[in-house]
Amino acid sequence: MLNEDYTKDEQKQLILTNIIEEMVKQTVNSIIPTMDMCTCEICRLNACAIALNALPAHYVTTTKGSLMARISIERKDYQIQVLVETTKALMMVKKHPLH
Repeated sequence: MLNEDYTKDEQKQLILTNIIEEMVKQTVNSIIPTMDMCTCEICRLNACAIALNALPAHYVTTTKGSLMARISIERKDYQIQVLVETTKALMMVKKHPLH
């Protein structure tokens, strides 16, 4: 019972997050297996960093429990831009991995 209460309280905490960062991470994780490239954490994070530097930040406040819902709503507005920049970043990392 204590763990359930802790989880509920944790989900109610207000957090500040960059929705674009979460979208880029999701996009990298979904595209990288299709690109015939290294899928290690270094390559994933390097691709995320490159893509995020090319995209505008979009910060929102939300509760931890509703973060995924916010991402799916915001995704419609930014999906193409995130997809383009993430794909470019993955191609760059594939061509020049830093390991």
